[in-house]
Amino acid sequence: MEKRSKEFWQVGFYLSKFGETLDGKKSTLPPSRLSVEKWNEAYRVFYEALNNGRTILAFERSMKNARDAFDSHFPSVGRVGWRAEDREPNPLSKDAQLVFDELNEKEEVDIWNEIKQYADLESIKGENVFDDLIGIQESEAEKITTKTEGGRKIIISKKYERSPSARNQAIKIHGLKCKVCDFDFEEFYGEWGEGFIEVHHRKALADNKGEQIETNPETDLIVLCANCHRMIHRKKGITLTIEELKEK
Repeated sequence: MEKRSKEFWQVGFYLSKFGETLDGKKSTLPPSRLSVEKWNEAYRVFYEALNNGRTILAFERSMKNARDAFDSHFPSVGRVGWRAEDREPNPLSKDAQLVFDELNEKEEVDIWNEIKQYADLESIKGENVFDDLIGIQESEAEKITTKTEGGRKIIISKKYERSPSARNQAIKIHGLKCKVCDFDFEEFYGEWGEGFIEVHHRKALADNKGEQIETNPETDLIVLCANCHRMIHRKKGITLTIEELKEK
């Protein structure tokens, strides 16, 4: 399990303490500043910056657990949260307690100013973006170290294939037709296929020597249908280039 960072706990604290009440009832909605109505949407606001390799579903579960850990320490929010056997607030982990002590006396606006750098309020507006990515993430295995058919060793990054913003950028640039076989999901499946395509990170990262390289969605990302994407990754330890798959 991925270790939760300080920033992750800060977001969990914010979501717990500043949830909204609905018609005078107990707190049931995410903080109004996020402009979302569902908790999973609130978690997704922070996915881009804080996922640390987690899939969307794993990130949502982890963020909910972080929020739950704080809930019992804020009786006014109305959620039970995690409790000890004597029904007292459950002891926080060391990292969570440090965040609690640091933020508990601060105003909402001050905490928001600390965590807003991790919020992406635009990505959740993309229709079906997260649902499509969840389906893709759940169906494909992680492939890190691999090689081309010609034998060159490469590293394929899944980070950008799992990124909502990178997906949006790639689609805006490359469109929705597969760049290998020209398949169009909407043409074949009608309304059900509208807006769907998979995004592949095509750049070989073998020579970066562990350094972060800025990804250019125009040259480094490519859109593929599910068939072609699976064919690129079909053989364990081999990831075909776009050119190699086209030749086949």
